[in-house]
Amino acid sequence: MAVYLIHIAPSLSHARHYTGYSPDSRLVQRIEEHGTPKGSRLCRVANERGHELVLVRVWAGKGRDFERTLKRRKNAPRLCPLCNPRLYDLPLPNIYAEA
Repeated sequence: MAVYLIHIAPSLSHARHYTGYSPDSRLVQRIEEHGTPKGSRLCRVANERGHELVLVRVWAGKGRDFERTLKRRKNAPRLCPLCNPRLYDLPLPNIYAEA
């Protein structure tokens, strides 16, 4: 099993992230399903409205219990390297800078 975090850019009303889980053998397929009728409603609506869905984290070896723990915390921005790059010390480009 694996748990993953999808960043929605720009945010969709109040929602900026989606947390989900999938068996390792279906992980790539499951992530590709988001934004389609087989995916989560939140990601599908975000995709229909032209928002970008970006896979930002994967926790391998974690399952539904870990996913539920993350969702109950309601603190996905803190886990997201796009929302909190200093925490991860990642050199991220400024994709919103004017050319």
